Amino acid sequence: MEKLLSIAIPCYNSQDYMEKAITSLLDEKEDIEILLVDDGSKDNTGIIGDSYASRYPGTIISLHQENGGHGEAVNTGIRYASGKYFKYWIVMTGLIKSI
Repeated sequence: MEKLLSIAIPCYNSQDYMEKAITSLLDEKEDIEILLVDDGSKDNTGIIGDSYASRYPGTIISLHQENGGHGEAVNTGIRYASGKYFKYWIVMTGLIKSI
């Protein structure tokens, strides 16, 4: 089933705050796909993403790439998105912002 909305979350060394962003989206998991894009993090960001992807198959996809910066992480999300619409979230310390 095609999801209505694909949401990419570019993550770089985001282990301390990415879970809040992920869990805030899970209430709508039937209609969305969440693309966690680990942009070459040096912390546990990728492991956390993989853990969520295994717990929520069909909703969360964990992607990994060498560090290419925020724009490249968004582009990776676009390449893998399958929803009818696309959006990305900025996740930073103390800030979760929808763009």
